[in-house]
Amino acid sequence: MSQEYYSVEKETNLGTLNIGLNVFQSIIIETVKAMDGICFEDNMINIPGNAPINVRLNKNNQVIVDVAILIDYGLNVTTTTTALQNKIIQSCFEMTGIKNIKVNIEIKGINF
Repeated sequence: MSQEYYSVEKETNLGTLNIGLNVFQSIIIETVKAMDGICFEDNMINIPGNAPINVRLNKNNQVIVDVAILIDYGLNVTTTTTALQNKIIQSCFEMTGIKNIKVNIEIKGINF
């Protein structure tokens, strides 16, 4: 499978900038690891359709992120997932300068 890239629309006299979607995936992995109360499921294998993180582009060159996580028992799901969405968007912006990101969260289960 060939690598997909996010194309930064503004071209300079230095050339164009394309960011591999795997860069976003790496940023998201580290962001999830840094947050308390959430984690990836141990048996989530990184195969298409079953990976804990899926990054793709839509027709408008928007980065769409799907993240599947487990959440600790006792945490407020809405508050925790909203914080995660904001942190992923912030981390991606800080490291790439890209603001055009949509983050979908799927809760796969609860950690007891």
